[in-house]
Amino acid sequence: MTGLRYGRLLGVSFAHKSRSGHAHWLFLCDCGNEVVAAGGNVRSGSTASCGCLHREISAARLAEHGHRARKRHDATYRAWQRMKVEHDSSTVLPVWSDDYAQFLADMGERPGNTVLTRADAAKPFGPGNCRWLPVASRSVRATNGWMKRRDYLPVSSVGLRASTNQSKSVPLAAATMRASMPR
Repeated sequence: MTGLRYGRLLGVSFAHKSRSGHAHWLFLCDCGNEVVAAGGNVRSGSTASCGCLHREISAARLAEHGHRARKRHDATYRAWQRMKVEHDSSTVLPVWSDDYAQFLADMGERPGNTVLTRADAAKPFGPGNCRWLPVASRSVRATNGWMKRRDYLPVSSVGLRASTNQSKSVPLAAATMRASMPR
């Protein structure tokens, strides 16, 4: 195999035999890397490069819309994907569900700390009905999420007063409130 070309690989020299008796060869890839590969795999075409060909094909496939960060899609593309996954096809207009470039042209890049929302929840996601809405800080979101998960209710909702300032309500577990209520 020395001196023969297979795909992007050029045979340099014999490297070793595996325990199963398969010959492995040293190859020089067109990208400049050296790789040791099984001769049978190279001859059959299942190994065509040092791995650079796979990386190039994958990068081209993942950058279909031209918006790909180093290892993941950018925030605008992820927001578009999330919109399509979390909402059924009747709530996303086809002009956006099928075309990221059109979504990007209509909405622009996603600003930091924002989420995609509809201005009118009765209308579908589409041009003129969506906006980038600023998100509360992480601590506020975490607290609100925790209160919802634990079925918490504000004290003022049942007429109990936690302090002299009635504009502030202290969250208590619903079970605690039920236990403290007279029967």
